[in-house]
Amino acid sequence: MTNNRKRLAVLGGVLLVLAGAGVAFAAYLSTGEGSGATTSSVAVNSTIASASKGTPLYPGSSTPYTVTINNPNPYPVKVVGIGASTSDKVGTCPAGTVTSPAVANPTGTIAPGASGTYTLTATMVADPDNTCQGQTFSMPLRADLASAAG
Repeated sequence: MTNNRKRLAVLGGVLLVLAGAGVAFAAYLSTGEGSGATTSSVAVNSTIASASKGTPLYPGSSTPYTVTINNPNPYPVKVVGIGASTSDKVGTCPAGTVTSPAVANPTGTIAPGASGTYTLTATMVADPDNTCQGQTFSMPLRADLASAAG
């Protein structure tokens, strides 16, 4: 056997030993199974407040006014509706003297921790009681929101 053949035989033997070690190493690999856990947040109710009163009303008139809706949640929300309302009784001025119709599907998304402003319309009845002059009318409102995440 020549020197080159001896070297080639030794090199081949070394490669066989290394390949066998690699197979032996691979035989010790394993997998594992288990589970992970997380929690979900709880929706926090927003608030709705008057941002402007609009122009003074007179019998049969309407005026736009704005409300601000806040989003205290850690995710964006879309206002899907603002509920209709009628005015509360003010002194002897009867309840329902001023109405504000519902707003369905207002546009826009409110970012987490931010507020959005929406325009509504208030209308005074055509024949209000005389005691309704110079009054400030309060109308309970409800905003319905849905997650806009995703």
